[in-house]
Amino acid sequence: MKTSLKEKLFLIAFAALVLLAVLNFDDLYGLLEVVLGSMNSLFVGGILAFVLNVPMKKLEEQVAKVSFLEKKKRPLALVGVLIGFSLIVTGIVVIVLPTLATTLSQIVAVAQEAIPNLLEYLNNSGFLSDKWVKQITEYVTQFTDWSNVSSYVTGFLSGLANNVGGIFSNVMTLVMAFFITLAILTSKEHLQDMTVKFLQALLPQKYVKRICYVGEVIIDTYDRFLMSQIVEAFIIGTLVFVTYGLFGIPYSAMAGVLAGVLSFVPYIGPFTACIISALFVSVQSPFLALLSIVLFQVLQLIEGNVIYPRVVGQSVGLPVLFTLSAALIGGNLFGLLGMVFFTPIFAVVYRLVREWTYARLEEKSLQIHENESDK
Repeated sequence: MKTSLKEKLFLIAFAALVLLAVLNFDDLYGLLEVVLGSMNSLFVGGILAFVLNVPMKKLEEQVAKVSFLEKKKRPLALVGVLIGFSLIVTGIVVIVLPTLATTLSQIVAVAQEAIPNLLEYLNNSGFLSDKWVKQITEYVTQFTDWSNVSSYVTGFLSGLANNVGGIFSNVMTLVMAFFITLAILTSKEHLQDMTVKFLQALLPQKYVKRICYVGEVIIDTYDRFLMSQIVEAFIIGTLVFVTYGLFGIPYSAMAGVLAGVLSFVPYIGPFTACIISALFVSVQSPFLALLSIVLFQVLQLIEGNVIYPRVVGQSVGLPVLFTLSAALIGGNLFGLLGMVFFTPIFAVVYRLVREWTYARLEEKSLQIHENESDK
């Protein structure tokens, strides 16, 4: 009776809370936004720590093999990971951004000369009317006229000047996130032990075991996925840079960086890197652009079928359909980061559901055998 009364009171209190939350949804949502906004640094630092922990563990294993460096493996691995991360960011900023600026100016110059000639030829051939030629010319002029471009740049800079407070806030968020990342990476075992003890104090042991197992699956899946993608990024980026350089294809450094960075997006990323690189190369030579596409596909075949399986092996074991679905859903929700991180999320769900399915099938099979033996 007492248990039944407690359950009824609990259900009544729960229903009252749900009703209160629905009636004050806007206020609760605003409060949630404020709370989550104040924790931006913590979220960013946690994500960075989670990502950087993967190569850091590998570096710790390698450093530990040297006997006199074993006690210093944690700080040495941390410094090595931070240096590698800084080099990647610096490479993107120093190589890709100036190349983009230079190439865009070249594209504008080519467009100002080539597009009018093409429109004139199509008009004289009867493929386009004067009306369409005029509309297309006006549309292209909006993007190729340097006076319009300068006005866009001026507006962008004035927007930056008016949002100095927001920029300072974002910089401080990144600085705090960096220190939070260092704190998590240097005390990850302690944080893990605290979390397990808290769960043991709060929940029954069987639920703690399940939560710990799910956590192990998540960590294992992300470790294999991120480490394999880091190795793949280095391999394909180096191959593209060296091969393009040997064949005299321009923008080889930018193509290598793009191939490495976008390789984190399964299937879609390499194709995008190939097309973007070819577009930049086509400004100087359409033939070299076509050659770059052919070389990129050949490198993808060699890397995917010969080098990558031997160096990395099987990654997350996710079927192609689920991988593409993860990239599509993650990209629509969170952009490039969503395309990267939703693949291991789908892999975790796929693995847990598959294990649960096989466990249920095994239980049913045992039940069938027991019923047959009873007969």
